[in-house]
Amino acid sequence: MRFLPVLAKLAFAALAIALVIGGAAALGTRVGAWDPYNGLWRIFPWAVLAGALSFLLAFVWAVLALFLNVGRGARYGAAALVGAIGFLYTPVNDVVMLRTMPPIHDISSDVMNPPQFKALLPFRKSADTPASYEGPLTLTYDGKRTTVSALQKKYYNFIRPIAILTKVPVLYWRAFFAVKRMGWHLVGFDPEAGTIECTDTSFWFGFTDDIVIRVAKSGEGARLDIRSKSRLAGPDMGVNAFRIKAYVKELARR
Repeated sequence: MRFLPVLAKLAFAALAIALVIGGAAALGTRVGAWDPYNGLWRIFPWAVLAGALSFLLAFVWAVLALFLNVGRGARYGAAALVGAIGFLYTPVNDVVMLRTMPPIHDISSDVMNPPQFKALLPFRKSADTPASYEGPLTLTYDGKRTTVSALQKKYYNFIRPIAILTKVPVLYWRAFFAVKRMGWHLVGFDPEAGTIECTDTSFWFGFTDDIVIRVAKSGEGARLDIRSKSRLAGPDMGVNAFRIKAYVKELARR
């Protein structure tokens, strides 16, 4: 039974190592010490491995502690078990999302005439993705040839234009203040053109996605279209689509 405290402390130490590596991977990416690819795919996986080891050791400790009815090392063992589960939740969830979400990263409520970036273009010079809309781009997914816009319609059919029976300036300024409430970084806005351009940056690694909103006259009312696009190539795991969904919900609050 003397090995129980040692097992618990080893689990806690592995968790501490995971947190240090994970924090360094995220902070280094944010400050530009290394590029996002190295931070996310070369450094952070070591943190995940350490977190998995912590969970394994803590789980073994918990099973043995319950079986032997001994609570030695409970402070370290319980902390490691709970902490490892919390730490591993996000990367495990990301893996699930990668397997279930389509491999796209450019979402627009108008796939025929998507809003275009203008003020954001200078900030996208180092982006891995083109500023042009990728909707017509052909790719293979699940063994079938399809397009980005077709995958968007299949998986994110809730992304649609917003048409309201109101004046264009009214909807435009509602859209503007909704952007402010979302906490997005405003890059440029043009009331005459009816456009708003902004960015949203992730908390941990500082990945930046670009957003453009367009408000125009539609019949007797006004129509709002929104487009969200990642600067980093690869699947966005639904981030852009659900960002738009959150914005539409915020817009409805007035």
